[in-house]
Amino acid sequence: MKKLYFYFLLLFVVPVVYGQEEPLKAVPALIPSIEEDADTLKYSIPEIYIGTNEKEERYRQDMNILRNRIRRVYPYARATAENLMILNENLEKLENNKQRRQYIKRSQKYLEGQFKERLKKLSRKDGQVLLKLIHRETGETTFALIKEFRSGWTAFWSNTTAKTFNLDLKSEFHPDSDLQDFYLETQLQYLFFNYQLEYSAGKEKIDFNALRKMWKLKVSEQEFFPIELRE
Repeated sequence: MKKLYFYFLLLFVVPVVYGQEEPLKAVPALIPSIEEDADTLKYSIPEIYIGTNEKEERYRQDMNILRNRIRRVYPYARATAENLMILNENLEKLENNKQRRQYIKRSQKYLEGQFKERLKKLSRKDGQVLLKLIHRETGETTFALIKEFRSGWTAFWSNTTAKTFNLDLKSEFHPDSDLQDFYLETQLQYLFFNYQLEYSAGKEKIDFNALRKMWKLKVSEQEFFPIELRE
C-alpha cells in the first residue's frame, strides 16, 4: 500500500500517453575562469557563502531538496494539464456516454502500463508536491478530477486511503496566502529561470513579481523571506 496514489490522476484522467518526458537539461558546471593581460592575472571563482548562520544553511538544504522533488514530479503535473485539455476535446466528439466510458477505460489501462511503476517510486513527500503542482497546472484538485471522470465514491475512498500516507487529494496550491506554497513557487520559478524546467504561468496565471512584493512586506528576513529573492 506504500506510495499508492501518486499515479491516480494519470490513470483516471489523462487520455493519451504523454510519452517519455524531456530529459532535464544538465546544470552547467561552475568552472573557474582566468583572465590574463600584460600586467595582471585575474582569477574568478564561483560565489561561495562564508559565515552563514545555521538557520540559513538549513533553509538552503531544505530548498535544494525541494527543487529535486519539483524536478521529479513537475513533468507529471504538466502532462496532466495538457492531456486534460485533450481529453475534454475528445470527449466532446463522442456521441454517447457509453463511448466516453470506453474511451476513458482504454486510456486508463494503457497508461497504467506506461506510468504506474515509475510513479510508484516517488516518495510520500514527492506525492505531496505533485498534488500541489497538479492544482497549480489544472486549477482542479486531484480529488475533483477523479470525481469528475470516475465517481464520487471512488474519489471518497481514494482520498480516505491517501490520508493514511499523509496525502490529501484535495490539496490546493495558494502561494498568495500560504507561505509554504510561496516557497514552492519560488523554487519552481528558480528552475524556470535556469532553464531546468519548461515555463508555465499556471492555470490561474501566477504573477510572481506581485507575489514576491506582497510577501516581502508580510514576512521579515528573520522569518526567512526566500534567500534567493533578497536584494
